[in-house]
Amino acid sequence: MAVWGIGAYYKNSSPKDKTKYFLKDGCAYIGWNEPDAPALYRMFDSIKAGDLIYIKSFAPKTKQLQIKAVGIVKDTKKEASDSLGTGIEVCWKQCFTPTTVDVTPQFYRNNVFNNTLYEEFNDNIIKEVIDGLMK
Repeated sequence: MAVWGIGAYYKNSSPKDKTKYFLKDGCAYIGWNEPDAPALYRMFDSIKAGDLIYIKSFAPKTKQLQIKAVGIVKDTKKEASDSLGTGIEVCWKQCFTPTTVDVTPQFYRNNVFNNTLYEEFNDNIIKEVIDGLMK
């Protein structure tokens, strides 16, 4: 089982934050086209049913990572959305209370928080994701 962080901020659309659409659709989406981000799609292909995923937002000035939603990947069959891109099915935790994690200078040094998608390896963040699912 892996833990994945995914962004839901689409800078060239309105509203920019698509979190509510991810939750409503029961999906996690990549807003990029495959020809524009082939490596991102290869990473997306690495996600498996049963993996944990969280919607994140990162504020570089404050070095804080916000966990906006947590869920379990239900199916990795790709689904297309005209406005959101390519998605996979996620069972999002209902009534999740967003939480903020302070990112230490040591962990920030090699950060990937601004990426659209990444596999999470920080034990503190993984603990927050699991705690969020269990509450």
